[in-house]
Amino acid sequence: MPRYPSINGLRAISIALVVIDHLAMRCGVFNGISGIPWLRPFLDFLQDGQLGVNVFFVISGFLITSLLLDEEMRTKSISLKKFYIRRTLRIFPAYFFLLSVYFVLQVFKLIWIPREAWLTAITYTKYFNWPLDWYTGHAWSLSIEEHFYLLWPLIFLAGPKIRKGAAVFLILIVPVVRTYLYFSPDNWFYDLTIFTRIDAIVTGCFLALYKKEIKAKISPYFSQIFYASLISLFLLRYLPEVTDKLQISFILIPFGLTHGTFSNILVGLIMMYVVFGPQGFFYKILNLRLVNYIGLLSYSIYLWQQIFLNRPNYWVNLFPQNLVCILLCSLFSYYVVEKPFLKLKRRFER
Repeated sequence: MPRYPSINGLRAISIALVVIDHLAMRCGVFNGISGIPWLRPFLDFLQDGQLGVNVFFVISGFLITSLLLDEEMRTKSISLKKFYIRRTLRIFPAYFFLLSVYFVLQVFKLIWIPREAWLTAITYTKYFNWPLDWYTGHAWSLSIEEHFYLLWPLIFLAGPKIRKGAAVFLILIVPVVRTYLYFSPDNWFYDLTIFTRIDAIVTGCFLALYKKEIKAKISPYFSQIFYASLISLFLLRYLPEVTDKLQISFILIPFGLTHGTFSNILVGLIMMYVVFGPQGFFYKILNLRLVNYIGLLSYSIYLWQQIFLNRPNYWVNLFPQNLVCILLCSLFSYYVVEKPFLKLKRRFER
């Protein structure tokens, strides 16, 4: 499979949004400057961890579907066995290593995770557990991904028409689900479940399935579409102020804001530009060695940031040493746990 440029750079931005959001929410790092009017819009954007997760989702759907398409082109089919082995080797080792560390910490009474939270964390059913505990709460996104990728290869095997039709259907059905959720709230059917967030992953799948057609359509206007998408993504959170004045707020119910349908489309267009567009300023930034390296560590950072970006109960939860602890644990996780299994995973990509 070809290595797409800028993808690790986008991952770096995604994990930065998550970490900054948790730094603000749990550690209050912006408390002293949050009242400055001209700074507020930028802080709002930087603290959008949900947007960061959706960027991960769009990237994931695009890469996994591209991998399946590449395998199908080379072998005229796909191997379900190898697909599930690759997913297991990519996700499980680092994640269960984290849980094993959690277990040791709980034995020594340094942290406390309820029994129900342990069960949903181990079984990848975290998004069914509401309210989420803090230490394993971030596994809601991993459980959404894993559940989707249990089914997507089966849909993919059904052929081009079925897979493309399913992608369109899943993107269109989520706004219906959001509308139902708004008018009929349920105690488990909430905004962090596969039923309301699957469209982000499927948007990436859709872009991979129609990659050639989309590139042909938008490439003459790449720069205009990119800047319009970037500005729109920044301003999207302020759309309710406009719709409230016009008394048309109901139009936002199906499509969400910075982690809804509109946002997924904008993120997808931005991704297409920085991957396939002109190699200008943003391309160069996203492909800097340091930015690429942060993106490479992004999965480990996502796993380990949760325990250190907690309320300042311990020295390791204080800023800025909590960032140092995240980095050290992420490096250990990547080089000692992730990387050996990634080498093994590559054997199943051949």
